[in-house]
Formats: sequence, C-alpha cells, structure tokens
Amino acid sequence: MKTSASKATDGYDPGRLFDALQAQQKLRSDAALARLLEVPSPLVRLMRSGEIPVTPELLIRAEEVSGWSGRLQRDMMGDRRRKFRFDEVRDTELGEIISDIYDAAGPKKSC
Repeated sequence: MKTSASKATDGYDPGRLFDALQAQQKLRSDAALARLLEVPSPLVRLMRSGEIPVTPELLIRAEEVSGWSGRLQRDMMGDRRRKFRFDEVRDTELGEIISDIYDAAGPKKSC
C-alpha cells in the first residue's frame, strides 16, 4: 500500500518504514519483508496498519538488514519522541498477542 504525498509528512505511520525497507531491498510484498526480517508476516501486517506498535526488536532487526539507524527509522515512521522507552511497549496483553503470532507461525517456518 503506497502512501499519498500529503500523508508522508503528517503524523505517525509505520507503513512508511516498511515501504522504504521494501524499496531498499527490492522486495515485492510484506511477506517477503517478513522473511527478510525473520518475523511472521501477520506481525508486519499488524504493525503496518497500526494495530500493534512497532517493537524495538523489529527496529533492531531492520537496522541490521538496512544499515539505517534507529533514529532514522523512527523519523521515517513519524515518531518524533527524543527517547524511546522499552517499557512503553511491554504491555502483557500485547506480548501475549505477539507470542501467539509467533507460535502460530512456528511450525510453518521449519527449514
């Protein structure tokens, strides 16, 4: 999903980061991006849509893959906070949702 030019500068949108990663790595889909980031594809979809926050772990993996700093990635998403506190994303309910996504994707990821 492409964002409009006016939306590109307005507010928080994790989709801009995922679009930029796909363009840099020349990927065609969120599923290919998820494989590159080594996460289940539903996780990328939920983060792109804003249903769950982008996790620090995903930002670290994206930094390893792209070479972009965490600050640059957060700027791409429109996150203008000066500090990123990991406690903000340590919501037990959210952790259970993410764990369920990983558990569901686990058997399919066997190589």
